[in-house]
Amino acid sequence: MTDRIHRTSLQSEIIRYIQNYIEEHGLKAGDKLPSQEEMIRMMGVSRTALREAMKTLEARNMIEACNGKGFYVIEGTGALFPPLLDFTQEKETLLETLEVRKILEKEILRMVIHRATDEELRELGEISATLMDKCRKGERQTDVDQKFHYTIYRLSHNQVMYQLILSISSVMDRFWQFPLNMADPFAESMPLHGQLYEAICEKDVKKAQTINEQLLDAIYRDIQNQR
Repeated sequence: MTDRIHRTSLQSEIIRYIQNYIEEHGLKAGDKLPSQEEMIRMMGVSRTALREAMKTLEARNMIEACNGKGFYVIEGTGALFPPLLDFTQEKETLLETLEVRKILEKEILRMVIHRATDEELRELGEISATLMDKCRKGERQTDVDQKFHYTIYRLSHNQVMYQLILSISSVMDRFWQFPLNMADPFAESMPLHGQLYEAICEKDVKKAQTINEQLLDAIYRDIQNQR
């Protein structure tokens, strides 16, 4: 295993490299992976790229980090390591999910504007303020971004619609956590979140729907442009 990684989808390639390493070396639950320094040398990648890939593997319960000791294989990985979508399939799945979100969220926003209470809007406002603050500071916003959208879904007060959009949550969660190795994901769409919140508070259905469509279109372009 001496080839270095050159493909655009760097995180996917790092994860596949680690998967192959586990399988080729017969690592079992509790076995330790090479140190980060050694993996960086083996793969020829940056520490930041490796760290993000390891976070994804941890989130998928494939490895675990022990403070000061390194990373260890979790039971159920090894030869049974779940196959990952390749870059093309991952990209296409995210684009199709965005198309579904655009349809569902148009109606969800109408429900939110007609049904959300003032207290619930204040709750959404606090999340929006935190999101915009992180955006201005250049901090990672994925968790707050995810919370913002899921709160909007909940404020529709329609359990069928809520469960319907949750039915694609596994793809959406991957979308927020692992966005095709983008260096600065969703930079164009992020400021639109604050505008969307303001439109919801103004009870302007058409304006909110238009801003949300612009937001999703910007994300669509970001993903579509990945090579």
